[in-house]
Amino acid sequence: MKAFDISAFFLDLIENERDMSPAIAAMKALMEALRLDDSTTLQEFIEKMKLARNTLSKMDVSVVSVSSGCELFLRFITLAHSELEQATDFASCREILLRRGEGFVKSMQDSRKKILKNSSSLIKDGMVILTHSKSRNVLAVMAEAAKQGRQFKVFVTESQPDCSGRRMAEDLKGAGISCTVILDAAVAYVMEKVDAVMLGAEGVCENGGIINKIGSCNVATLAHLKNKPVYVLVESFKFLRIIPLNNSSLPKTYLHKASVLNSGEDVFSEHPLVDYTHPENVTLLYTDLGVLPTSAVTEYLIKLYT
Repeated sequence: MKAFDISAFFLDLIENERDMSPAIAAMKALMEALRLDDSTTLQEFIEKMKLARNTLSKMDVSVVSVSSGCELFLRFITLAHSELEQATDFASCREILLRRGEGFVKSMQDSRKKILKNSSSLIKDGMVILTHSKSRNVLAVMAEAAKQGRQFKVFVTESQPDCSGRRMAEDLKGAGISCTVILDAAVAYVMEKVDAVMLGAEGVCENGGIINKIGSCNVATLAHLKNKPVYVLVESFKFLRIIPLNNSSLPKTYLHKASVLNSGEDVFSEHPLVDYTHPENVTLLYTDLGVLPTSAVTEYLIKLYT
């Protein structure tokens, strides 16, 4: 592979295209690495791509979605075994891989539009919705509903420790949506007033449970206890081949920044970035593949990896 700093390329995309998902940025970085690749065999290429994936997974940007996006990207572009076997040399293989990669990235970039279409009737007039932290998909769906003239109210958790909920509230108000920022500790208090919970996700586990900003588990669990539906708006490239037993079994690489893990510091002194919500507390997944029950994630991943 030619001299190419995949980390710098990835960070540049994140910095200059703020609306782009880190997973999409990671796929684009892998595509650029593929274009500049100087491998002479498919096996050599695959090994280099794995190294590139591992490099991106060690960045301090949404490790969960980057890991899932990279894994699905590499799986998809190498699925064309029959095509690759017919190639006379690796230059021909590279063309096939590039073509499949470009098609996959384009399809994934359209995910949010597909989620918007599939959730077009989700928000109704007069609804009161609770959301946690900041989600590009949740924001897009709410903004589209407001654009269509629907009147609804949103409660947004402050979402400590980075107060991402306050940024979400600013964006919602910018879209003309009535919203109120609440303390994370006030979720139980306002749950009685809401009609539904809408969340994004950093990743969706094989059993349909979600990994998302710390506090999501609290919100979804309380909603379940109060018989309030929990809708998760998420792209299929965030589907993960893991089934956590509980929050304690989540990989440390998901829970903490790579810089913290590599510093040798005690991770118990650091605030976890994400938590795990069991599938029984999720009502439906609104994805680019359609509106899915949590059980459908397993079927999709089995088809992809077998």
